[in-house]
Amino acid sequence: MAPHRVSVALVALVSLFLATIVWMRVASLQEERSAALDRAESGMRSLALVAEQYAQRTLDSAELVSEQVAARVARLGGAVALRGSRGAHQWLVDLSARSAGDYLMVVDREGMPVATSTADPAPQVDLSDRRWFRAHRDGVIAHIGEAIHSRITNETLFTYSRALRDAAGVFDGAVQVSARTSFFEGIALLQEFGSGTTLGLFDDAGRVLARTGLRPEQIGATLRGTALGARLEGPDTAGTLRGVMPFSGEERIIAYRKLENWPVVVTASVPVAQALAPWRAAVRWSAWVLGGLSLGLLLLSALVIRMASRVARAREQLAAANQALRQAAAGLEARVGERTRELAASERRFRVIFDSTFQLTALLDRDGTVLEMNETALHFLGLRRHEAVGRHVAELPAWRDGPVARRMRAAVLEAAAGAAVREEMPAFSGDGRIAPIEVSLRPVTNATGDVAWLVAEGHDLTELKAAEARLHEARKMEALGQLTGGVAHDFNNLLMVVLGNLALLRKRLPQEPRLTRLLDGAQQGAERGAALTARMLAFARRQELRPAPTDLAALVRGMATLLERSVGPQVRVVLDLPEGLPPALVDANQLELALLNLAVNARDAMPGGGEVRLRIEAAIAPAADAPPGLAPGVYLRVLLHDTGMGMDAATLARATEPFFTTKGIGKGSGLGLSMVHGLAQQSGGGLGIASRPGAGTEVAVWLPRAEAAAGPEKAVPASLPSARRAQPRRILVVDDDPLVAAGTAMMLEDLGHEAIIAASAEEALVLLARDRGLDMVLTDHAMPGMTGLELIERLRQERPDLPVALATGYAEAPAGTPSRLPRLGKPYRQDELDALVRALTCAEAA
Repeated sequence: MAPHRVSVALVALVSLFLATIVWMRVASLQEERSAALDRAESGMRSLALVAEQYAQRTLDSAELVSEQVAARVARLGGAVALRGSRGAHQWLVDLSARSAGDYLMVVDREGMPVATSTADPAPQVDLSDRRWFRAHRDGVIAHIGEAIHSRITNETLFTYSRALRDAAGVFDGAVQVSARTSFFEGIALLQEFGSGTTLGLFDDAGRVLARTGLRPEQIGATLRGTALGARLEGPDTAGTLRGVMPFSGEERIIAYRKLENWPVVVTASVPVAQALAPWRAAVRWSAWVLGGLSLGLLLLSALVIRMASRVARAREQLAAANQALRQAAAGLEARVGERTRELAASERRFRVIFDSTFQLTALLDRDGTVLEMNETALHFLGLRRHEAVGRHVAELPAWRDGPVARRMRAAVLEAAAGAAVREEMPAFSGDGRIAPIEVSLRPVTNATGDVAWLVAEGHDLTELKAAEARLHEARKMEALGQLTGGVAHDFNNLLMVVLGNLALLRKRLPQEPRLTRLLDGAQQGAERGAALTARMLAFARRQELRPAPTDLAALVRGMATLLERSVGPQVRVVLDLPEGLPPALVDANQLELALLNLAVNARDAMPGGGEVRLRIEAAIAPAADAPPGLAPGVYLRVLLHDTGMGMDAATLARATEPFFTTKGIGKGSGLGLSMVHGLAQQSGGGLGIASRPGAGTEVAVWLPRAEAAAGPEKAVPASLPSARRAQPRRILVVDDDPLVAAGTAMMLEDLGHEAIIAASAEEALVLLARDRGLDMVLTDHAMPGMTGLELIERLRQERPDLPVALATGYAEAPAGTPSRLPRLGKPYRQDELDALVRALTCAEAA
């Protein structure tokens, strides 16, 4: 062939080869670019889903915490009651440590903080101009606030707040749960997508609530006028798009999800440039390779054309060119292999994400056949991957019940038709337990819009159901305690009338033995009723206690003989009382009664005899064996262990319920353990019980440690010498119960005093204003309208020289009640009433 024909043919062949290589590489790069963008969108959707769940849990936790704070504020009497309260501050600190928020704060109706978890006392900063406070003041119950610069912590925060209302429904302030806007940075998955990836939280108006990397000058930024803002105004709850965020001018791939039940949107975005960085590197590499290849081929062609007359040399050059081509092909093949390995590594990363989620997740064909299943779901079912893949989801062993399997098939058909399905179903786990599962099926469409796959997710509701059951049980016991306390209070009033009239009757009847025995029997019955009401009040935690620093070891040693007599000769009492323990803060008399109750219970559990071991030791909470709900701190623990028959799980679960007893009819009131439980909780401690059938029972009474030993108390004479009648006094008796008031008046008149009765605090004020010659006031506390304590406070302002005393069955006084206020516990006897009148009126006369 002629040299010029060889040259033309060679040039044509080289040009065709270069065009083919360039076309193939361009097509490959276009596919790689699309794949890179698709992977970025998929990654942002996954990250947005994780952020949605994280934000959902955070807001749910904030709602629960705010409701708990609002409930406690209501019980304390309103937001103002928290001002200056060290206990309220410490409680907010503890609650903040256990919640998703960083700070907790309660403000009054004027927008001034009364208690915070950051400082004590609360900083006096006016917050009434804040958007969230104005919203609550205008009637909004719950409010999610945009990002703000805190005037208290000097940080950028976003807030969730709830309005407080008093008993009349009037706005009383607000409780605020706030978190740093960087709380998204705790999501570990965020680090896998590069430093340019951001998570954002916006309200339904597009205002920024939180964002990774949010700077102070970006506070107040909004999505209005952006492509994302326009998309959020539509009905879609989730999606992806490309657009520019108001925080930077770069184009980003944005995935968003609207939270269910919250007016909040989460976003996950990554710069398009960052997503395409590997692809652009591949483009540069391809340009260098193709440029070098083209240059080499062109030079080779030029040499071939130039040396066409020399066939031998041309053949050698062609051989060299072929060798260079083979090397280039080998290099290209190596690059393709490397890229394939990168894709495999990327797939492994997504597999890790898929398998590490706490949700039971599976990918289904549109007919319900399992295509993929994560490790969480396989572990729950007790299956291996090959045992689950390829089966219909309704045929998995979780749905052994026929009706449930049919419901699952119906849900698959509904989801395949394009509708999202969510339903709670009972499922069998691999270990045989039945768990409530919230099942959701979501259709996934292909490029043509047809349903191609179904994403199945399951959430195990076992712990949530158990928490709901525990909450229900706690509310039931609280309601029962309130009912028991109310009944005991009314019963105290009845016993007051009975005991008072019996005392008066004893004075007036002749000293006949038969009548005396009848009176003694009636009085003993009434006194047993008084002891029963004391136990009921202890269970209801409404009994009046007088806690003081108490040496527990000395107390137990002092009642050792009484304990031995109470348990009888067949039971051996062993005391383990170490020296040097700090004192406990408790009512010593009530503790003695509680220990006697426990000893008698232990004796009854050992009908054939045995051993009771009583031990005292120091303890610290929290601890594994501490009673639930016990506040952190240092305690003294009194442990009483018997070698009796023990209790099974069902009996142990009801041991502290009022009126529950395993003894025969007439052998127990069922209030012993409930009284001990009430005493421990009212003293600031708790009660723990451990028992097994045949292994005995151990009861642990946790009591708070006293800060200092008891100081000497000023003695108040219980009574004055009664050799002569007391000087007659004019005494005002205030009680809304006419029987109690009449009984008290008769006892006073029998003592030689003049008694005037008022049925309410308001009537008492009228009588006191009209009659300035009254010597003393004895008032009940719990009365309609003005309470006894409010009457006493009024009299201390208007008549500071008038002696006053409070008669009540339990302490209902709010915080701040004077500790030296004279009190008379119902039911009281005539001699106790006489001693009180003598002590107050004689002291006043002196």
